[in-house]
Amino acid sequence: PNVTNGQTNVAGLQSIQAPDIILTSSPVAAAAIFQNTTNNIVYIVKMAVSTANVSVNNIQFTLSGNHDANDLTTANVYFNASAPVLAGASYQGNTAATFAAPHSYSLNINRTLSAATSGYFIITVNVSSTATDNKTVRITGNTTPVTFSYTTAPNVTNGQTNVAGLQSLQA
Repeated sequence: PNVTNGQTNVAGLQSIQAPDIILTSSPVAAAAIFQNTTNNIVYIVKMAVSTANVSVNNIQFTLSGNHDANDLTTANVYFNASAPVLAGASYQGNTAATFAAPHSYSLNINRTLSAATSGYFIITVNVSSTATDNKTVRITGNTTPVTFSYTTAPNVTNGQTNVAGLQSLQA
């Protein structure tokens, strides 16, 4: 056939864009946490998302300090879209925390954050009724920050610090 090619470069350049995420720490005051108590906050990480939506499918953290294997029972994760507090937060899941410090934890979750939004992931511990007096638990954001896995490969800027105080177990 006779073909006249009239194609031009009118299709614009398509850029691939990943979500941009900034992680920062929210302060948690040092405190005594008592035997047989639940949902004692040990760390809060704020996730701010821009450019595109992101789906978080896993959270990893290390509980450090000097607690024994029988001092904690569970570690819990909550999410609050508006403030770094448990009131109004949604439960994301938990994992057994019956390990001596330091110990790393990995918890599958399912949380989507839209572009131009932020929210707080709150990590708590439940303390055994026989926890050892004056043992400690904490997450150190500078040296062992909380990390996440995503369904995509976003650009993550980690600005976590050690603003979570040392929590002392108290009989």
